[in-house]
Amino acid sequence: MEALAEVVEPGRKVIVVGGVNDVQAYRRLISQGVSEYLVAPVSSEDVANAIIACVKDPGAAARGRVISFIGARGGVGSSTLAVNMAWTLAELTQEAVIAIDLDLNFGTMGLSLNLDPKQSVADALTDSDRIDSVLVERTMMEHGPNLSILSTAGSLKELVPPSAEAVERLVDICRTMAPFVVVDLPRRWNAWVTGTLLQSDEVVIVASPDLANLRDARQLVEWQKARRSNAATKLVISKSDAAKRNQLSTKDFQDTLGTVPSMTIGFDATLFAQLMNNGQMIGEGAKAHKLNEQLRQFARQLGARRGIAKESAKGLKLMTWLKRPKSPA
Repeated sequence: MEALAEVVEPGRKVIVVGGVNDVQAYRRLISQGVSEYLVAPVSSEDVANAIIACVKDPGAAARGRVISFIGARGGVGSSTLAVNMAWTLAELTQEAVIAIDLDLNFGTMGLSLNLDPKQSVADALTDSDRIDSVLVERTMMEHGPNLSILSTAGSLKELVPPSAEAVERLVDICRTMAPFVVVDLPRRWNAWVTGTLLQSDEVVIVASPDLANLRDARQLVEWQKARRSNAATKLVISKSDAAKRNQLSTKDFQDTLGTVPSMTIGFDATLFAQLMNNGQMIGEGAKAHKLNEQLRQFARQLGARRGIAKESAKGLKLMTWLKRPKSPA
């Protein structure tokens, strides 16, 4: 290490991988200027996480957790689940949550909460260079003390498709403004949808129990895994009892996708129609319904514990014994 120090330029970060699992060895390497020490064997994810930790600015503001919802097929209830989850996260954590409806023509997030957007989120995306926190705040609508919404009133006017850079910037600004950012993605496939999926800390795929949904859910899961080996993807089965005799089982999805569904939602058209008409969430208009407790449990899986978002934003999972001593005040 001393020989290496003679050829490493000042300011360079050094990560060492070794076979010695010893605290004293770790401290000795750190004292010599090594940025991180990993005990072999290590995975590509371990190395990537160590690199991120080394280059992160310790003075940078904490970044919120981005949770994106997308339907395997249209009409599976992904938008309804997204807005209910945003409301539930805000209620459970008592922290700021920003919900973004990216169905720019037909989005219903504002409508579901009985809000009438004065400015559409589509307008904010027309020019990536002008997107800043002031513009975001001007576009947002408030629903209670902790939930803010970026949505559309619904319009068939022809829109200039937003660039992937504009959407990425919008989401990135929102995650500096709140511990949680919930994104409702439309059922389409383009650069800004795929960019948002890759930008997300967690992706929730909503699917109904039929063959077409299973196929498309599989494509989404495999696409995620191919691009991010550590991608956090959750599956929700919707309308689980709409066609009991002919539908696929939860086990079919589990065996095909290699993941256990995080939640299974029954088909209750009357309940959801009533709540939509009243502009209420399940936790407001149907507190006693079993689905309300399911949503709360799922919110906890997504990080609905006080402080969890800040912990997630800090970066990486290091082995508990590899904690650096705190710098003296």
